[in-house]
Amino acid sequence: MPADPSNSRSGDQRSPDSDVIEKPPNVAERAMGALDTVIQQVGEIGVLFGQVVYTAVRYPKGYWADTRDDTYYVLKRVFFPAIAVLAGYGLLAASFAVAILLFLGAASRLGTVYLTFSVREIAPLFTGVVISGAIGAATTSELGARKIREELDALRVLGQDPVRLIVLPRVLACVLIMVVMNILGVVVTTGEALMVTHILGNVSYGAFMASFINDITVGEIIGNLVKTALIGLFIGVIAASKGLTVTRGAEGVGRAVNQSVVINLMMVFVVDNIFNLILLALNPNITVSR
Repeated sequence: MPADPSNSRSGDQRSPDSDVIEKPPNVAERAMGALDTVIQQVGEIGVLFGQVVYTAVRYPKGYWADTRDDTYYVLKRVFFPAIAVLAGYGLLAASFAVAILLFLGAASRLGTVYLTFSVREIAPLFTGVVISGAIGAATTSELGARKIREELDALRVLGQDPVRLIVLPRVLACVLIMVVMNILGVVVTTGEALMVTHILGNVSYGAFMASFINDITVGEIIGNLVKTALIGLFIGVIAASKGLTVTRGAEGVGRAVNQSVVINLMMVFVVDNIFNLILLALNPNITVSR
């Protein structure tokens, strides 16, 4: 007798599409998806960057009080960590440099070598790393929390611009703190090199400062300040952009903070190297030892 269809097990009943097996995306499709994500994120950051610059230049009043408060808040959070990191790496670099120059019999030239270490590399680079980890993460988490609580939408309903009220002061605070901590970092690391050279290399303070001052140029100083300001600007904009585009609640905030820190760290190293290449190409006299 033919089998009764009603007695067949439910597991044997298949839909017409049940035999269709979806193939996993190949390497090209994955690469295109990753490229689309990168382009989208770069576009979001670029749009926010344009909005920040436009609102700062178009209406240059009304946000300086918030900028002052945010700068003081940021300074309290990063002052001691940044000084500790700069002092540690500065002391390490000075010790290695003194050891090498003593071996070569040129310990009095540490001022020339340390000018490159401190002004061009250590102070801007490690200040950017500290600020991107501390302030970048805090900015992203704060804006992300405001986004999922719909506070930013409430501001727009009230006719206020969240970019001007919230984002712009925090970006300017990152720029100012980046420049200030960089200057302090140069002072701290140079002072360490001065003491290490005198103690380990038996070099007078005057010889160190003479070689340091003779080799420093206006282009080096301006380049240091411009580079640190650019790094602070990018840190603030990237952190704010990741916070403003948060989705999926608290989990999305955590993912955005992680992405913000990683992208900012990569940006600090990329901007530092590219800016140094441009600076040395435009000012070849910087590399001349006097």
